[in-house]
Parts: sequence; structure tokens; C-alpha cells
Amino acid sequence: MTNIPDFLNPNKEKIEKNNEIETNIIQTPKIEQENDFIIPIPSFGEVENKSNQSNKLESNKENQNIKEIKKKETKETNYNKIYQTKNPEIQPQITSGNYQKDLDDLNQLKRAISVQSKKNFEIEKEIKQLDQKIALLIKNRITLNEVQISNIEDQEEKVISIKDERVRDQYSGLFYLMYHMPKYIATVTRYVNPGECEKLLQIVMFTIYGNHYDQREEKLLLNLFELALYSEFKNCTHTNTLLRANTTITKLLFTYTRRGPGQLYLKKLLADHLQAIASDEELNLEINPVRIYEQWVNEEESRTGITSEMKKKVTYEEAAEHPKVIELLGPRVLKLQELFNDLLQLIADKIDMVPYGIRLICKQIRKLTLEFFPNADKYDIAALVGGFFILRFLNPAVVTPTAYHIVEGKLTPNARRNLTLLAKLLQLLSNMVDSFGKKEIYMAILRDFMVEKKKQLAIFLEDICDVADLETDDELDQFLALSSENVTISVTLNELFFIHELFAKYSDKVIQDENDPLKTALDKMGEAPKQLDRDQNPTVQLTLANHYANPLSKERGNVLKMYQETKEMLATIYQQLLDGLKEEEVDAKIFVKNLQKLRNEAKASKDRKANRKIKRIMFNMKKLLKEKIISKNNNFKKLRSDVANYIKQRQINHQRIVNESSLLMSVKESVDRHFDYLKNQLGIYREYLDNVRKQAFEKNQKTFKGSQQRKKKVMKFSHNELEKIGVLSDSEVPKERRTFVYFKISTTSSPGIFNFELCYKNKPNPLYVTNLHMETILEAQHNSEIFLELDHVALNVNFLIHLLKKNFL
Repeated sequence: MTNIPDFLNPNKEKIEKNNEIETNIIQTPKIEQENDFIIPIPSFGEVENKSNQSNKLESNKENQNIKEIKKKETKETNYNKIYQTKNPEIQPQITSGNYQKDLDDLNQLKRAISVQSKKNFEIEKEIKQLDQKIALLIKNRITLNEVQISNIEDQEEKVISIKDERVRDQYSGLFYLMYHMPKYIATVTRYVNPGECEKLLQIVMFTIYGNHYDQREEKLLLNLFELALYSEFKNCTHTNTLLRANTTITKLLFTYTRRGPGQLYLKKLLADHLQAIASDEELNLEINPVRIYEQWVNEEESRTGITSEMKKKVTYEEAAEHPKVIELLGPRVLKLQELFNDLLQLIADKIDMVPYGIRLICKQIRKLTLEFFPNADKYDIAALVGGFFILRFLNPAVVTPTAYHIVEGKLTPNARRNLTLLAKLLQLLSNMVDSFGKKEIYMAILRDFMVEKKKQLAIFLEDICDVADLETDDELDQFLALSSENVTISVTLNELFFIHELFAKYSDKVIQDENDPLKTALDKMGEAPKQLDRDQNPTVQLTLANHYANPLSKERGNVLKMYQETKEMLATIYQQLLDGLKEEEVDAKIFVKNLQKLRNEAKASKDRKANRKIKRIMFNMKKLLKEKIISKNNNFKKLRSDVANYIKQRQINHQRIVNESSLLMSVKESVDRHFDYLKNQLGIYREYLDNVRKQAFEKNQKTFKGSQQRKKKVMKFSHNELEKIGVLSDSEVPKERRTFVYFKISTTSSPGIFNFELCYKNKPNPLYVTNLHMETILEAQHNSEIFLELDHVALNVNFLIHLLKKNFL
């Protein structure tokens, strides 16, 4: 067991909030002279007189320094219009209450959603691993002792602090770079192995950018995707292979779609339509003639109680020509087309509901396709955009709506099949090909309908890309640096150590030059600590700080940040005097003429908090004057204007905060319901494993040992024998030579894996050798695949499983 390193405090400590007034420039000294500044603050409606020529010169300098701040605020406002969720149904009005309290409550709600979402993701991962292990257990490929199940859903978060300031600063600096410079994570995604990929995915989506409703994090995450997608396209030679495999970037994109905004969109879009389909007990959309025939025969036997004289197994052609199948098929095709057309129209009509981030990723895919594959036609482009929007975002919700809490209650097998057929049509259509029914012949009946809808979907997949670009240049970086709040993330020790180890491992791939701040950070940190056991892996509240910036640029950023802080504090102080005023009265009121009067009022009311703020404001303004960020000669014109605009914008934002809080309450409820659903799933696995343990305990010990020491078994089959029992469905072996050909199937040292050899009589070596994986064959059966295609021969999946079970298992 790995112990917690010495630099950590093992006791759980209360993590206190940062002081309300905080800066990393210098501590506020005691101010003896309090009358240095007389600051007249204008009303919103006040029109200022023109300044004299000398004042204009001062003002120009001030404007030059402040210009970049205002420019970022303008871009942020434009982005807000795109990012903000439109929800006319939820418009609670502000009656009373404190802006800061409402904002704090909203941020607390966002954090709660993020924490629960991360926990849900961890449980989902645990369930997925258990699913795979139990499948292997059933196939006797692992022992019961290898299947462990934890109480992850009941584990409480243990929070500690890092005692060693040096180590704390090192990780604070490293994660600052990860957070603010997405290029590092975007680059490393190309090199990580599958095991590292899963850990990196969780840390990126639920720790570094864990706040699903924070605009700053959304921007940085979308910037990360843009960089990673660029690299993906740059290193690909054909559109057919793009974004198809389960690479790190495709997994990141899929996980992004599972965040709050995407889930909310899916629920609003699909709930009514899918619930109506799932709850219709009479609805049957099956259009596969063979399945229709088999269902009809079963229903007849169930209805009459008499064994049917009809054939149990028929070919596709026989089923398709049967009068009863023809009678049932026609209305079902029409109904399937109707429901699918309704679904497509619904998606197109609600295009404005699609979250900005999803649309931007679609736009980036389209843009990169045009850049790297200029000869791609509109359908090639639509297929790539559809590969993300339809296959990785929309379709999973259609196939498994209960897992997305879109449909309540358990799906019947018939309802599940109906939804699967709709999803299958969406998948086929998003591929933008005309060869419908090539793999699944029963789909050919829909070819003309699907070709018509192909044009409709292609138009939608082009329209969805019509969205404003994300600002990802230096201006965005500077805007983020101006935020008055330090970023704090909740991160486990193992996550800290993993990122440290990962970037040290791939440093030669990620670091571009000797002056790269990441190289400076890693050089100072040395070797990463070892991973801890789960019960020794507490959480740290880590405040990110830039310890590796150029001193001059860092000082400049601090000064600009001080201006932002001063503006916000002035706005807060002055707005306190507006409590109780109606919104229409704000413009008519004249603000208090100077800061000293505010200070006197704060003293009279013994408001220590306000006193501290005013001291801080006065100290900041001295510094800002010295740096020529503001000018006293024009009565601080720019600052006064910014404060007035800030207050006005804050009142607008207050309504938005209340609306967003109401919206996110429903999101929190949905996340909590999903947690309950996952707990129930774990309960099912526990019950199953308990039963398996009981059975294993009751088994004879000798039988178990005998199974461990099973000897290799080899069986030979002639070409004619495998044909007779139905295993050999097709063969490229010339007919005149088939009497000289035989097949050898044998067990291997790995359970569930068999050697398959095609041999020729009197030849010492086989003509063809391959491995048959039972897991792959069972998966093919589950996917209703009839044949297993090998070189030279095709094997019937069902009969092959029967042969292997009968002779080897």
C-alpha cells in the first residue's frame, strides 16, 4: 500500500474561502491620508462636458491602456449572446435579494452539478469495467477473485491541504498551464495509450474543466478541441477514416456531449417524441421479413396453443415472399417513414436549441474538412459533421433513452427494437451514401425514401455550422487573465501525480523549445510520486497561479487585473446605496459625489467590510495612477464611465443569474436521478456476484482444480463435415480439391481462444491459420451477424458457437 507523501497534511481540514479582497501584487498597507482622491461618479444619464486639450492627451494615454480591457469585455458580451441558453419558458422575475448572494448561490449550484457529474462518470466507468469482467467470468476467462466491486457511490470526499508550500506552488503552476494553455493537452492526446487515455479524459472533462456551465472553461475546452481536431485532420489521409476510431479526441468529444448543456438539449428535443414511441404497446416497426415471419409464427402458436406446421427457419427470400409478411410489412414501412420524418423535422426545427459548443465543434469539423480535403463534396462534409452530431451525440440517446433519462420506465423488447430501427436509419443517413441495404438487405425497401431525406439532413448539417467563431487568440488569453477571481479546482492526489507523470513522459513530444514554461515547471518538479491506493487518495482544493510567466508580462497583467478589481469594488460600494430603488429610477439618481462621503457613511454604520473595500480602492488607485492606467487630470473619466456601465450591466446580469439558477436546478435534479439510476445498476451487479460466489463456494474443489489443468484438445473436420453441420457457409476452395482439404480446430493456453487451421492432405504446414476469439464470435451473434468472414471461407456464427460449445467448452 502506498502512503500519502510527507508534504501532505493527513488530517481533513476545512477549506476556507479566499478573502473577499485579494491580490497577488502586494499587501494593502495602512493608509494615513484618506483624502487623496475626490472621485465624482456620474449617473447613467449624465453627459460629460468636453475636456480641454491637455486633458485629451491624458485621456488618450488612459484610453490606450484601458482599450484592451474594453475590447475583451465586448467580445465576452458577444460570446454571451451565443452561449446563453435561451429558455423563454423559465423567466422568474427578480423581486428582492442580493446580487452577490444570488451569484454565490449560482456558483455553488454549478459546483454541485460538476462534483456529482464527476462522481457519476466514475461510477459509469466502474460499471463498464464490471460489465466486461463479468462477461469474461461467464466465459471462464478470469476467476471470481479478479472481479472486485467497490462502494464508490457511498464514498465521501476527503479533503486535505498540501503542507509543503513549494510543492503546492509547483502543482498550482503546472495545472495553471494545463488550464490556461489547452495546446499542451491537445498535443498529448495524440500520444497517450488506451490506459492513459481514460485517466486523461476524466481529469480534463471533470477536474481541469469540471464546471459545465462556466463560460471561461467552455472557451478553453473548445479551444482544446479545435487544436486537437486540427492535429487529427493534419495527420489523416482520407475522410473515410476521420473520427471513426475510438481515439482520445473522439472519446473527449463524446464525453463533452454528455455534459449538462448537451443533456438538457437532448431531453428537451427528444422526450415527447421518444416517450410516445416507447409507450405505444401496439406499435411494431419491424421491417426485417425474417423477423416478421418468426414473430408471426410465435404469435400464432401463443394464440392457439397448437404447434404450428409452418417452417421455423426460412430464408430471407422465403420470408419476403410470404403473403402474411407482405401484408404486415407495407403499413410498418409507412409508419417507420412517418416517425423518422417527424424526428428529422423536429431536429431541424429546433436547431436554435443546439448548445453553442456542439455547433462550434461541427463548424470546426466542416472548416478543417474544406482546408485539408478541398475536393470533398457537400455530402462528404456532411458525413463528417454527422459522424459527430448524429452518431456520437444524438444516436446514443435514441437507442438508450432510459440511460439519458429521456424516457421513464423500463423499455419493452419491442419498444427497444422500434427505437433501434429509428437510430439505424439516422446512422445510415448520416453516412451520406446511396447504398442503403447493402449490409442489411431488408433496408433496401427504404432506399428511395432515404435518398430524398439525405438532401434534407445535409442541409441541416450545413446550417448547424452557421455559428460565430470562438476567440482563441492572444486577446482571449489576456481577457482570461483579467478575471478578478482566482481559479480553484478540486483535484485528487492521484490526478495531480498522473498529470505530472504523463507530461514528464511525453515532454519531448509536447515541449517545443527550451524556454517553454512547461519545461521550466517539469524541471523544477522532478520525478512524479507513485499512485496511491483508492482509500488513500484524498482531494485537494488547488488554487491555480502563474509561477512561470515573464516577470514584465506578469506585472502588466497584475496591474490590469487591479484595474478590474477596483472597478468591481467601486461598483459594489456605490450600488449598495441603490438598494430599494426601482429599476426605472436608477438613471434619474445622481451618485454620491466622492469616495470620502462613502467612507464616512461606512464609518457611521461601523461597516468594516465596506471600510476595507474603500481602503483597498484608494490604495489601488495610487498604483493605477503611477502606471498611467487612470488619469486624475480628467477626473478619472474612463474609470467613472466603466463603473457606471458595470453597474448597469450587473443589473441585467442579475436577471440572467436568476433565470440560469432556475434552469440549473432542473439539471441538478436530473444529475441526481442519474446517480440513483447508477446506484441501482451497481446493486444489480452486486446481487449477481453474490449469487456467483455462493455457487462457486458450493462447487466441488476437485472439479475446479481439474478445470484449471485442462489439456489441449485438437479436433479435425473434413470440408464436407463442416458443410453438412452448417458451420461452413461459403468456401473459395475449388470443388475438385475439397476432398483433400480438412480443418483443424484446437484449444490454446488462453481460455476462449481457439486455433483454426485450413490444411491440405500430405502437406506438413497448414495453408491458412488464424485465431477464433469466442468473445468476438458472441459479439457478432449479439449484433445479429450471420457469417464470420475469414480468408478463403465464411463460417455460420450460430453453428460455429454450437460446435465450439459442444466440443471444447
